[in-house]
Amino acid sequence: MIDVHCHIDQFKNPLKIAKNAEIAGIVTIGVTSLPDHFKLGYPHLANFKRVRLALGYHPMLVGDEKFDERLFRSLAGKTSYIGEIGLDFSDKSKSKQQQIDTLRKILHIIKDRPRFISLHSRRAESDLLDLLHDYKIKNAIFHWYSGPLTLIDKVIRAGHYFSINPAMIKSKNGKKIVERITADRILTESDGPYVKINSVPAQPKDTRLVIEHLKLIWNKSFEEVEQIILIISRY
Repeated sequence: MIDVHCHIDQFKNPLKIAKNAEIAGIVTIGVTSLPDHFKLGYPHLANFKRVRLALGYHPMLVGDEKFDERLFRSLAGKTSYIGEIGLDFSDKSKSKQQQIDTLRKILHIIKDRPRFISLHSRRAESDLLDLLHDYKIKNAIFHWYSGPLTLIDKVIRAGHYFSINPAMIKSKNGKKIVERITADRILTESDGPYVKINSVPAQPKDTRLVIEHLKLIWNKSFEEVEQIILIISRY
């Protein structure tokens, strides 16, 4: 199984979560919210074979934490995994323009080579898609997409992907989104510990729930769905 978006560093015992995923053979991307979080966690996960740490700067923290462009550039040289980055134009968000300016700096830094990129896009999906186009960013992943159904087709045509978590398959709108996405553009995520399953933080192993859901709507076996997602992840 594959978990492309898990906040490992936000669990009470991050190393235990990472070791459990490693032992279970679950490829897991641990996204971070700040460069300092990546810098702190990187040495602890450097020797893991299936767990990787991603360098992030969460849009909801723009304005609260000064963006250190030099530090981000330095750390970006150590990893091919970027996330969580993006835009958030919800009611709780900070300055839209400051978010855009910061994301432009990040995209400029990471456009040097192909990378895994996990994106936050709440109520800013179209703006984010335009920025990816401006910087010629390909194969990015829209994490927990909640935007218009009609924009999904445009995201796919631009060559991007979507990661689906257990919370999405529980809501009416989430199910509609999942059904709209073509099978060759879906990846699985837990978004733990922020996603809860029966009040318990989701872990990488809970991506199984998403596979079970996809199995039903795709009319395929668990193993077939798992293989499809594995093939997609290699792109």
